[in-house]
Amino acid sequence: MTLNFKNVYIKNAYTLLGRNEYVEGIKADESLNDYYLDEKCFEMGEVDYQVKTLNGLLKKEKLKEKDIDVLIGGDLQNQLFATYYANRKFDISSLGVYSACASFNEGLIFASSLLENQKVNNVIVTVSSHNLASEKQFRFPIEYGALKKKVCTFTSTGSVSALVTNKKTNIKIESSTIGKVTDIGYSDANNMGACMAPSAAKTIYEHLKETNRTPDYYDLILTGDLGIYGIKILQEYLEKEYKLKINEIKDAGVMLFNKESGRSIAGGSGPLCLPLILFTKILKEKYKKILLVGTGSLHSKLSTNINESIPSVSHAVSLEVNYDLH
Repeated sequence: MTLNFKNVYIKNAYTLLGRNEYVEGIKADESLNDYYLDEKCFEMGEVDYQVKTLNGLLKKEKLKEKDIDVLIGGDLQNQLFATYYANRKFDISSLGVYSACASFNEGLIFASSLLENQKVNNVIVTVSSHNLASEKQFRFPIEYGALKKKVCTFTSTGSVSALVTNKKTNIKIESSTIGKVTDIGYSDANNMGACMAPSAAKTIYEHLKETNRTPDYYDLILTGDLGIYGIKILQEYLEKEYKLKINEIKDAGVMLFNKESGRSIAGGSGPLCLPLILFTKILKEKYKKILLVGTGSLHSKLSTNINESIPSVSHAVSLEVNYDLH
């Protein structure tokens, strides 16, 4: 399902990185060397990450809480723990979204839809992830020293808050395609790229079909966190299943962590990846038409324990960037 938007724009963003995300060419508004932030556990540390980016964005834009109509947030913790425990510190209407690592795009879709209503003027979309909180929840605490498979990605640590508004800026949210849950019967939670690639391919195909566009309409298609193996599967899947050969396609997880960085073999993952790379790198490289494809692996502790296969979902958001307008 594709939605078109007439008057929705991204005004600004505030980005925060953890210590493992210090990658050459990626400069955030704030960098931290502390997983805890003086809290008693990793989970509460991630709560503080969101609080920091929310406050940072408000300060950056010289806005007060009363100027924001809605907060939309997402994270990987059970019952959106980081999002709701962060939002309790703000006197702003709150919505939580969960599409795993596609949560930022889902948040943008909700925000854009709300802004079509003339009663809503400003919405903040916030996402976060925390490597150690995610490892403890989905795999094993790092203290166990469990070995990782070659295809395993590294959950990124940090948070991004973005201001979405109906006031014209140089970044327009032109349209979005809400993805369909896809399940090819794969069940290895270590290889999320393989699980998510078919849903990303399906969403890209349906977006192009419903907008009557060809792949070369976009200067860049940026996926969320397929990793170095998942992005290859995506390109093969697009070509064989949908007869689409796309060259200008990159993956945010690969751009964040790769073999050259020496920190991860398969790439980065987490809701943080896509918006982090978008705001710290992609928007500085003069791409005018960008298709963001958030990719989410929808497994949980429960689904893994009962030996269920892993469904996935991907949501697409089309951006038009005018570099002459500030």
